Amino acid sequence: MTDAPRAGLLSKAGLRAGPYLARHRRERANGRARTATVGAAALGSIVVIGGTSLVAANATSDPDHSCTAAYTVLRSWSTGFSAEVAVQNTGEDAVKNWNVNWSFKSGQAVVKGWEGGDWKQEDGLVTVGANEDSVRLEPGKTLTLRFSGWHPQGEAPEASDFALNGVECGVDEQDDDKKERPTESASPEESSIALPPGLPGRPVPSPSKKPPTSGPLGSLFVDTEGQAVEWVQENSGDPRAAVIRDRIAEQPQAHWLAANNPGEVGSDVRSYARKAHSRGKVPVLVAYNMTNRDCGGASAGGADSADGYRTWISNFASGLGSGSSIIVLEPDALGHLTTCLSSDQQQERLDLLRYAAKTIKQASPKARVYYDVGHSAWIAAGEAADRARRAGAADYGDGVALNTSNYNTNSQEVAYGKRVLSALGRGQMVIDTSRNGAGPAGGEWCDPAGRKLGKYPTTATGDAKVAAFLWVKRPGESDGCSGQAGQFIPDTAYDLSS
Repeated sequence: MTDAPRAGLLSKAGLRAGPYLARHRRERANGRARTATVGAAALGSIVVIGGTSLVAANATSDPDHSCTAAYTVLRSWSTGFSAEVAVQNTGEDAVKNWNVNWSFKSGQAVVKGWEGGDWKQEDGLVTVGANEDSVRLEPGKTLTLRFSGWHPQGEAPEASDFALNGVECGVDEQDDDKKERPTESASPEESSIALPPGLPGRPVPSPSKKPPTSGPLGSLFVDTEGQAVEWVQENSGDPRAAVIRDRIAEQPQAHWLAANNPGEVGSDVRSYARKAHSRGKVPVLVAYNMTNRDCGGASAGGADSADGYRTWISNFASGLGSGSSIIVLEPDALGHLTTCLSSDQQQERLDLLRYAAKTIKQASPKARVYYDVGHSAWIAAGEAADRARRAGAADYGDGVALNTSNYNTNSQEVAYGKRVLSALGRGQMVIDTSRNGAGPAGGEWCDPAGRKLGKYPTTATGDAKVAAFLWVKRPGESDGCSGQAGQFIPDTAYDLSS
């Protein structure tokens, strides 16, 4: 396979880390969609759940709109699921101060609502109200509300009886591949609602903190900022907080530099590196600003020109200082080398990677530079080594980075990496183990259920060819299916940790 996708490559490395992009377009495998249309005439049919009327709950004196509703289960596991409700305004006028209702009839409950301002559930009736950032639903537009929920073990999560501001949207079956809609999502704010009384909570594993160990490269830096850290601080009473704190938030993770900000990247790197070096620790940084990044795909961006990239990477290098650091150099740049670039552009990319590694080494001699060459299911080992060599890895690199944001097992990546290094003739490998504890989920890359944390970050690997096991992808940050790409999802983090 020469162009296998990575899993959710880019995520926000923290709320202060800048505007990061999604690595891949979103896909929903095995999703189930339900959709139908009912106009204002449907007001004659009143649905009552737990003594509450769906239509009466938000009825207007003179409804003048119609709607369609679609319900899609995105993921499902033993006692939980994630789903979305998409409601389209099919009328001619905007719906102001929208309210959306639906019902669960088999004991399901919304645990976290990821959009909308006001989520409530009473018995089986769910109500979501508009927030200040999204109060109008224009004609032809679709409001998409995503959430994670609880369901009784063994029962498929189903929803029904949808209504928009008192106009009921009936339900018919429709295939997923026929569903096309212009999407106007509500603002991505997390909203928590309590589980209904009597529902059992998920078992909470003991925290069992795993302190990082140190090897020849030194002890890895644990950042005291980031989305996981902030969630734990703000939700100390949540039964999941201790587990997420000890198993994720207090573990070493990479710091991504992905914004095309040549005037700021140097100070960002300098601040992060100094914080690590002042504690005697080794920071892990990801340089991700290559021209023609992601071949114009979902993570499109990067420097505007070759000269722009040279300026950016020079400023990046200037911030590293004299201490030790680990640099993962330009994920995807070699993997996508022949995907969308002309022969001249390919050579330019190889020259830029050579310039980047040389510049980093000259500015910070103790920096270890690892060229990202993809993973074992993407590029043949000999080809990966050849691309890395032509990009200067044999002259300025310390080896290769593997499995960034992916799920392949350590045994797969170590065996592959040794073939790459043998062909390259030198160096070591670093492997992203952040989510590979249960291996890949077939071909699913976007927040697949059942994945687990892999080996904890360490430079004490026990293998002379493996310089470090790293968490390059920050665990718990979405690939784009469980939430917005890069958004920290506590349910995902908890499931990875359990």
